[in-house]
Amino acid sequence: MSPTLAEWIAGQRWFAAKSRRIVATSVDERIAVGNATIHLVRVGLDDGSIHTYVVPLREASELSDAFDDPAFCRALLDLIATTGRAGRERSALLGRPSVGFPAGLPRDAPVRRLTGEQSNTSVTFGDALIVKHFRRLVAGVNPELEISRYLSERVAFPHTPRLAGALEYLAPDGTLAAFAIAHELVADSRDGWRWLLDRLSRGDDSGPSLRRLGERTAALHLALARETADPGFDVESVTAADVMGWTQAVQRQLDDARAALGGSLPNGVGARVEAAGLEGLVGAVKQRHHGDFHLGQTLAVGDGADFFIIDFEGEPLRPLDERRRKHTPLRDVAGMLRSLGYAAASAPAPAGWESRARAAFLEGYRAAAGPAPFLPVDDQAFTRALAVLEVEKAAYEVVYEANNRPDWVAIPVRGLVSASAALRSGRAAGAA
Repeated sequence: MSPTLAEWIAGQRWFAAKSRRIVATSVDERIAVGNATIHLVRVGLDDGSIHTYVVPLREASELSDAFDDPAFCRALLDLIATTGRAGRERSALLGRPSVGFPAGLPRDAPVRRLTGEQSNTSVTFGDALIVKHFRRLVAGVNPELEISRYLSERVAFPHTPRLAGALEYLAPDGTLAAFAIAHELVADSRDGWRWLLDRLSRGDDSGPSLRRLGERTAALHLALARETADPGFDVESVTAADVMGWTQAVQRQLDDARAALGGSLPNGVGARVEAAGLEGLVGAVKQRHHGDFHLGQTLAVGDGADFFIIDFEGEPLRPLDERRRKHTPLRDVAGMLRSLGYAAASAPAPAGWESRARAAFLEGYRAAAGPAPFLPVDDQAFTRALAVLEVEKAAYEVVYEANNRPDWVAIPVRGLVSASAALRSGRAAGAA
């Protein structure tokens, strides 16, 4: 079974280590659900790392993915709806509904597996629910489940889909790992990235909509900055040590970008990142934030009249504790500004559009955030910190594109040059 299973896993879109070779597989656990069996497969890679993948297989064939079977998907959803359990005493799937689970969901609601995803498998149930199933099982607190519970159950944040429930895997050692997360489907909505490209193709600048997106981003950060009795969400003061650590992280990312570009940075991009760029954040607060924010993590509602923010998983390849770490939420702002840069290059957008789009988003964000505790005290410190964070994000993108889509590397290179110029001038590109 193992060689064939290894080949099958390696060929799946959700297999994350596509640059590595599988050298060993073993099935750690089997859990019967409905007419299928969930295999928890330990996968050994040629770099010595070991990952655990969720492989549900139908009884008719060992290598037929059970997520293609509506009956299996309904059986998993039933575990959530009924606070159900499947498996053994110390190795089981545990279901738990939440505030967004629909009371009258029909048993015969159409089940559809979505296509195009990379690291997860999502299934919709009629027009009521979407359930994301994690294909790589990672023990610990999952940030998407944690933040969704906080926003839905504790602060009733209105601009993200309500959490409908979750499935978690209880391991023999007592640890939990997120297996699936269910959310309400948002009516009259579409992926924010595709929405903006469509609007640009019609010659629409979308300035008012992007201003609204900035407002909703600030609303999210304010919701995550509320006082709580939960140390996982309580804000903390930014210290000089934080700024030094963050600056060193930006430097490492810039060094990686230089290596990915053949050992030299583009003209206009300095080789060193100075701590002065972020020191205006000292005394502000660090907090939980989205962590992987871009247009594809939004839903445009009513053709851009409003926005919902989705997918708080963070960057899936990073460790859970790193994804849960508190930071300045301006990292999210930098991420969205870089996403606008990608939209400008992909549409393509008319001359000057990116600058106008950035300004609209930032105007909405600053107006809605007001004197928020996570913002620096003056405009210059805000724009300087934002420029440093854009350098970090663009450098990350350079490495990604160089390794995966070399034809795209010019897009983040332009962003890296622009952010570096803004940092030198002390004014974030596109800032009002």
